[in-house]
Amino acid sequence: MAEKKNELVEVFIPRNSANKDPNYFVAVNGKSYLLPRGKKSKVPPEIAAEINRAMAAEDAMYAAQEKLQQAATDQNNAVNQQIASASN
Repeated sequence: MAEKKNELVEVFIPRNSANKDPNYFVAVNGKSYLLPRGKKSKVPPEIAAEINRAMAAEDAMYAAQEKLQQAATDQNNAVNQQIASASN
């Protein structure tokens, strides 16, 4: 079933840390929206799709960052073990 052109979709922008802007900015094809965090908003489907894409990309970035931090920690621990073994 095709969506009507004027149909709006409800989205929820989660709150983030206190250091982040209390609003979430999104723009698609020259239309921009400033949505409050921690509240539900109604937006056109293309805006909702962009919000979902951006949040998925942010989640992927944080997952990759955690993986890199774990790899660095593991490498650091391995080096420290080699140093400890060499000094004994």
